[in-house]
Amino acid sequence: MEKIPTTALGMERALALAVAGLRIGTLVQMAPALGAGLAVSQRPGVYAVSWGLAAAMALTVSVVALIRQHPVGPRLFAVDAVVAAGLLVLGDLCVPPDMRVGTWVGFQPAYALSVVASGAVIRAAWWWLAGVTAVVAADVYYRVLHVEQAGMSTAIGNILTYVVLAAVTRVAVRYIRRVAADGDLARAEAAELGRREEERRAQLAIHNGAAVMRLLADPDLGEEVRDGLRREADIEVRRMRSYLQGEQQPGSGSSPQDLASWLRATAQRFDDLPLTVTVDLAEGVPVSSELAAALDHAVAALLLNVREHADADTVVLHADAAPAAAGATRWIVTLHDDGRGFDADPGHWGVGLREVSHEQLRRHDVTFELSSTRGRGSTAVLTGVATESGGENVG
Repeated sequence: MEKIPTTALGMERALALAVAGLRIGTLVQMAPALGAGLAVSQRPGVYAVSWGLAAAMALTVSVVALIRQHPVGPRLFAVDAVVAAGLLVLGDLCVPPDMRVGTWVGFQPAYALSVVASGAVIRAAWWWLAGVTAVVAADVYYRVLHVEQAGMSTAIGNILTYVVLAAVTRVAVRYIRRVAADGDLARAEAAELGRREEERRAQLAIHNGAAVMRLLADPDLGEEVRDGLRREADIEVRRMRSYLQGEQQPGSGSSPQDLASWLRATAQRFDDLPLTVTVDLAEGVPVSSELAAALDHAVAALLLNVREHADADTVVLHADAAPAAAGATRWIVTLHDDGRGFDADPGHWGVGLREVSHEQLRRHDVTFELSSTRGRGSTAVLTGVATESGGENVG
């Protein structure tokens, strides 16, 4: 049997099956007492018609629910409740008083109870309340006004079953619907978060590569710059291939051990720039391979921006480190250029600054700050804290 999905739509299918099961189950329970009821009824013909009408209505509701894969609507419930109340009134004509409490010969109360329970799934509260009220009123006429005093408490207790079961079932159904709706909402939010994360990963994978290809397409590009871009393009091709294959994205391709070595390896790919590298103070600062790859990616993105937009005469990549609490080391990497400058408002950042530099580094607990003045250049500051193992960075 196909599993019913745990969604709002699947929950409605489950409720439809529950309604059909309840109604058919009640009909099956009624069947063994049919012969006895016809034998003791004061009006067997009326009894037979009543039983047949109950069976027809139960089957109709069950078939409609199963075909629609959804509980019945308010109009069909109204007809169902009117039939149930009418059967209770007819029961006064064809069921002996001593058979009206605690027997299946007097099937009408049990049948009406199944109607009340299955009707709890309809959304229209007023229709449901009117149906329950009609059934309770008919049952009062059927039992309470026509039973001996000794059986009065049992009759009243049975009538109160309608109220209790109807209320509890309706509360349970409403709660289940809320859970299903919340589940659908959670799935939608998870799918959206997954889509955004995949979009972010794609942006990280292709941003620098797109910038390199854009520069390589410039027909006026000098051969010295083109050689450097080819080396950068090789790294970005490997980065994009890793993304497409679902692998961890690589760094510069070399395997330096400390922060200074990683920064020098990144800077070597931009030797066409007027770049000064002063990172000696970061020698011996341990960084994990994941953080090193993120730093390489972010610094490369910043240097690509300098190459493409800044028109700078001087670019300085500087790194410093100092002891921090608990034996850790706080490090600072600064990249400054004296180029054109731009609007550094984070609201105006593109993919490179927002995702490659800021968000990617933030996931490694590295802060990213950017300042720029038009005509006076830009400064990016990256700050983190490294432990002896380089495996944790908290900054």
